[in-house]
Formats: sequence, C-alpha cells, structure tokens
Amino acid sequence: MAPTYFFDVSDILSYVRTESSISGIQRVSLELIKRFSAQSGPANVMISFWTLDDRYIALPASYITDMPEFDTDRLSHMFFGSKARRMEQTAPTLGRYRLRPLKYCIYSIVRHFRAAIGDEAHFVNKGSSIAEWKSYHASKHKREVAPFPPKPKGQLVRDLAKPGDRVVILGAVFGLSKLAKELERLKNDKQIDITIFVHDLIPILAKEHLNGGFSHKFDNWLRNSTNYCSSYLANSCHTSKDLLSYLEEEGTPRPVKVVPLAQQFHRPDAGDRGACSEQVNQILDHPYVLVVGTLEDRKNLLRLALSWEHLCADEDIATPKLVFAGKQNWQSPDFTDFMRQTKSLNGMIEIVNRPSDVELAALYSNCLFTVMVSLYEGWGLPIGESLSMGKTAVVARSTSMPEVGGNLVEYCDPLDVESITAACKMLIDDAAHRKALEERIAQASLRTWDDVAEEFMQAL
Repeated sequence: MAPTYFFDVSDILSYVRTESSISGIQRVSLELIKRFSAQSGPANVMISFWTLDDRYIALPASYITDMPEFDTDRLSHMFFGSKARRMEQTAPTLGRYRLRPLKYCIYSIVRHFRAAIGDEAHFVNKGSSIAEWKSYHASKHKREVAPFPPKPKGQLVRDLAKPGDRVVILGAVFGLSKLAKELERLKNDKQIDITIFVHDLIPILAKEHLNGGFSHKFDNWLRNSTNYCSSYLANSCHTSKDLLSYLEEEGTPRPVKVVPLAQQFHRPDAGDRGACSEQVNQILDHPYVLVVGTLEDRKNLLRLALSWEHLCADEDIATPKLVFAGKQNWQSPDFTDFMRQTKSLNGMIEIVNRPSDVELAALYSNCLFTVMVSLYEGWGLPIGESLSMGKTAVVARSTSMPEVGGNLVEYCDPLDVESITAACKMLIDDAAHRKALEERIAQASLRTWDDVAEEFMQAL
C-alpha cells in the first residue's frame, strides 16, 4: 500500500493569525503541496496541523490545492472556523488582530481616539491614514459577505496514520512543544517517518539580524527535532552544509538531502493597471530598479541606500529610482534614519508596502533589473522570480545566492558599498550588457515548482 504523506502546515496556521499576505516560506509550502499532490495523486496527500486546542489533526490536501491563490480568509476559516474574521470585515491597520477579539477591540478604541484628535502620524506609521480609517467605518454597514460553509472536521493524525506513512514538516514549527511530543509518539508508536525541510539557519548563524527571543526558540526546536526526525531536506547546498555542521556539532548527525527551490514566479491571473494602486502605477511610468522582500536589517538596506546615494551623485549616468517592494519588519534603524534625514534620498527611493501579486508581477515586468544584496539567505526566492520574469539582477556573492543566480546576474560584495555601486552602475549604464544577460536568461532552463516537487518526492 502506498504511503500517505502528511504535510504539516502548523506554521501557516500561526502565520495567518497575524498576517494577511504570504511570505517566502509559506509560498514555498503551498506550491510544494499543490505540485506534490498533482504528481503523487491526491489520495496519498493530507495536510496536518496543531490546533489551538492542542490536537494534531489532518484534512485532505484539497483544502489547499483547490485554492487558486493564497487566501487568508479561507485558511483562517479552515483553521479557526467561526472565530475567523474576514479581511474585508477588518478595519485598516487591525489585520494582525482579526483573530484576537479582545486585542481587536482595544486597538480599535485606540485608533478611534487617534483619529478623533487628528493624529495622522499614528496611521501613517501603520501604512494607513485617518481618511482610510473613517471611510471604512462610514461604509461598514453596507458590506454584505456570503457566509462560509461549515468548518471542515479533521481527523486525528494518530487515528489515520499507519506504519510507513510520512510526516513532512515544511516550515519551522518552533514553540510548539506539545506538537514535538506528538511527533515523537507517532514515530515510536506508529513507526511514522518524519522529515523536516530546512530553509535556513539564519536564527542561529545570523541571529544579530533578528529579534532576541526568536533565535533561542529556533535553536531549541532544531536541536530537539532530532528526537523524532529521521532525515532532513535542505533548500540549497549552502543550507545543507550549515545544517550538517550544526547536527554534527550537536552530536546528532542525520542524513540531509538537497532539493533546490524554483526559479519561478507564480504569475497571477492577468490584470491591467487598474488592478494596481495609484502609487504602483506612478512608479511604472518611470525607470526604476526593484528590490523585493521583507524590509529587515539582514537585507542590507543601508548599504544599498548608500550605494544609490553615490549613483545619484554620479553625473555620468541617469540614475533610476530604487523601489523596495515588501513588508516592513525588523527594519534597520540606520536605514530608517537615512530615509528620514535624506527625505527618501529626495524621492529617489520609494517603498511599496505589501504589494499584491498583481502589483508585484507588474513591478517585475517593468523594472530595469532587480537587486538582492542580502547578508544571508537560505535560497533567495526574489532572484529566481526576477529571472523567470526575464530580468537580471545585482546579487550578493555570498551564502546560497550564487546557486540561484548562476551566470545570469551581476555579482557584488554585500559588505562593500563601492562594490554594490559598481555592479548597479554596470547594469544601469551598459544597456548592451544588461540585454546580453537578458538574452542568456531567455535561453536558460530555469527550475520550476514541478521540478522541485518531483525531486522532493524522489528525496522522500
């Protein structure tokens, strides 16, 4: 009898409690489950997750594979049932509290007070405005939404699992000690093989770029995972090397196989510029260079901004605007100070907060090239996404990023502002060189998510 694969999505449950858009790891998980299910047959694939009432339950993978796009509302309903508040019923700036009724009420009162006293800065800091807040509440009574179907009833994994089945953990499920104990029981009592797909060891090896408690929790989770994990998968050769060294140092060596991720951007359904915000449409009308990803210290924001300052001072080139597209998180205080003191480099740097997939596709399609000069990556999804849209990039020659960029991009030293500046100037000023890289990209065989799913299945 063929084994059943239980793809653990407990990290997605935690993610949708506070987020309304998808991150890199969640995108990887959903793509893998969809493609794996299509290749192996849906009857052999389930999704599993640890619930808020401490149960490990499973549902047919169709609850995710039938979802054309990442849908916060559907996922929230699947995980939380009637407690889920739809995004369209959620006031601006309160998305992260939509599944926490008490906090939602408290912060709603705070926002009403701030709006009443005209504190515009309070809303601007959260990517909104008093006008947007008031507009939402003025039209609230007009909103009608179709009710969700009944919440799906899952079954306990321990009741479904049989010897030889596999649990595949696609994200870091740190902080769930009871889940760890349940996985140990499944391994020991049910003879279930458990595999973890490791995306990076950033919380351990580059913890200076993260908030304090996060690193400790991740380290404990990875160390204790050897109590139930029989093997690991890694998303790059660099991550595999880091993981093998870590396990060896802990005295718990385990097999690690490499399944590189895709060089592919999931294009949304075609949409015209009417589906983009006014800000994005204005950006599309002028030359720009694009940076995609969460705005955080690890992304080397300040050095990139300083390199753009040097480029703007260079009278020999026509410097385009630098556009950051992503969620703001753990942002570098030095970068924030730079943006404030230079007035966003006199308008030459712009941030698009949480772009939709349609907006991101438009930004990729129309940019001159992209930039990723991160200090540490486990893979580097935006590099591959850029290549799949036919655009070359300036990329840091460090960690896993050369595995993604190959010979299709321009490299730099991420610790050297002059090196970043020179690489960007090359692609700005030498159109023939940029065109040659684009032609090389067009001839390249880029990895797809189907390739990843096929190798993933073979590795398991």
